[in-house]
Amino acid sequence: MKENNKDEVLVIGLPNSGKSTLVNVLTSKKVSIIGSTPNTTRDKVSTDADINNKSIIISDLPGYLENPDELNQKFQNKLDEYINEANLILFVIDVNSKNYKGLDKLNNILRKQNKTIYTVFNKCENFKSYDLDKNLYKYIFEQDFYVSSIHKIGTEELSVAISKNVKRPSTDTKLVNKEYSIVLLGRPNSGKSTLFNSLLENDRSIVSSISGTTRDVIKDTLKINNQKYQIVDTAGVPRNKQKNQIDRYASSLSVNELGNSLTALIVVDSTVGLSFEDLRLINECVDNNVSPLLIMNKWDLLDTEQKDLINKNIKNNLKRFEWIYILRISALTKKGINLIENSLNEIHQQLQIRVSTADLNIFLRELWVSKPPHPFRGKRSKLKYATQYQILPPSVAINLNGRIPLNYQNFLISKLRQKYGFYNICIKIKYNL
Repeated sequence: MKENNKDEVLVIGLPNSGKSTLVNVLTSKKVSIIGSTPNTTRDKVSTDADINNKSIIISDLPGYLENPDELNQKFQNKLDEYINEANLILFVIDVNSKNYKGLDKLNNILRKQNKTIYTVFNKCENFKSYDLDKNLYKYIFEQDFYVSSIHKIGTEELSVAISKNVKRPSTDTKLVNKEYSIVLLGRPNSGKSTLFNSLLENDRSIVSSISGTTRDVIKDTLKINNQKYQIVDTAGVPRNKQKNQIDRYASSLSVNELGNSLTALIVVDSTVGLSFEDLRLINECVDNNVSPLLIMNKWDLLDTEQKDLINKNIKNNLKRFEWIYILRISALTKKGINLIENSLNEIHQQLQIRVSTADLNIFLRELWVSKPPHPFRGKRSKLKYATQYQILPPSVAINLNGRIPLNYQNFLISKLRQKYGFYNICIKIKYNL
């Protein structure tokens, strides 16, 4: 993935060579999931980074396997494409590795490329370069570095070398803003990655029937009506507490992406139905002022009776959230994909609605007179004034001389939606006493 004309640094190597730890150190972020199990990283993971005043993209790849399983094979099939997109490649090698066969295979692939390649010998905390195994010399390209990612030894020298090989930072930073970020959330095997690929019209995320295929946070650029968005695929969030530490961490990263977005696609497997976990994710979105779209995926696999039953279940469970867009699609056949794009465009417009202070106060005062709130603990609250203090999402401060009941708060939100067109988005109300 390349966006904003930034150079891309690609990190490649065998499993457990320390690639993901190195990426996290270079970016100063917890971007890649770290684990001792081979192929903890299952897909290309890209993130923006600023290194010595240079703005770049750093991409972590799964470890290259000599005898790949289904998931690793899908990654390897796209390896040439990933290498071709990169401006600089870091070939990461465990300095203690004796897997010359695996290294030879990667070395042969890289030698065929007309790319700038740095060899990074990792896990060198108790190592001197002159002690390097003579069998590893043939894997050295333009420059060689000796680092310990976990101890942050030698990483500063590597950062300087990287910065010398990339362009100056771009001034176009729109895609890092929450306004332009869309996150996909849902239970494992709900079809998030298939939907991700369908929206992009590209096989960006690895898709498999294996539960928990996606572990990493995968980002790419989606264009809708000449507007660029960052779209984020995430690991499935299971109903039961995840016993596997890696999967548990991956699940937490998924939910944490809500903090970086204003819109979320909650993807549900229609053949399974709306679950408690799906409802929890919707609540998480609303609590974080992230406007959710409920995507009922695999709708084409249901018969009429099943559809009626699912629709009744949705109606019963979403009484609090009647304002949420509900779209019934098939990510695999791409039926209904245009509905998602249209809905995202409408939501983006609603998120930018601004109401004048004068208009807002006239409306609320009339409402207060016609339908005043019930007394709260024996005292009826009076409205002082109100103002919208920001957009994205629309946020309103209402100044009162006393508290109002929760049902009246919900009533106010409903009326504001109807009056000003906040039909399908979260709106934030702050009450000042």
